[in-house]
Amino acid sequence: QSDCLSVVQRINSPIRDRSMVGSIIADIKMACRSLSSVSFMHVRRHFNILAHFLARSSLNSVSPCVFHSAPDCIRETLCNLVA
Repeated sequence: QSDCLSVVQRINSPIRDRSMVGSIIADIKMACRSLSSVSFMHVRRHFNILAHFLARSSLNSVSPCVFHSAPDCIRETLCNLVA
């Protein structure tokens, strides 16, 4: 899911993307070929709030992060959405 409609449309399109992000779109499509099932959907930004919190928190990180559980920066919001 993404709140970026143009990216979702580009990934779902059978046409080769010749824009500045075309090579990234091609990489995403190539990676998806190895998966048995995958779909890309557009959601309103309101429904993608956890992704925004997580992305903002990574701006301060100097190295890549791997999470094995919900990080503190989104845990409270996640719990409120599930409850």
